[in-house]
Amino acid sequence: MNRLRWLITLPLAIVLVVFAVNNRHMVEFDLWPLGLVVVWPLFVYVFLGTGIGLLMGALVAWISGGAARKLARERRARLRELEHTIETMQARLDAGEPKLPARPPALPE
Repeated sequence: MNRLRWLITLPLAIVLVVFAVNNRHMVEFDLWPLGLVVVWPLFVYVFLGTGIGLLMGALVAWISGGAARKLARERRARLRELEHTIETMQARLDAGEPKLPARPPALPE
């Protein structure tokens, strides 16, 4: 796994360094309504745009996974509840109490 990581990371890093070296000329970025002009090398703008895009994509993916996380939490809680019920019934059987009906509780859908 470590070698695979290096096989992917090293060529990507080389490409990024070559891109940064070839695009180091200064570019003006005018934030018109604020009257602010930022002058940075071109590769900084590209890296910032890529980074912001990655963060926004991660945020959208995390938000869209909310329903699945909620369902997993509900199922974990139900599983704990059922495990507790099983332990209680096993304790009753071990103590010699009469058996409960053989029908298990209904699962929510």
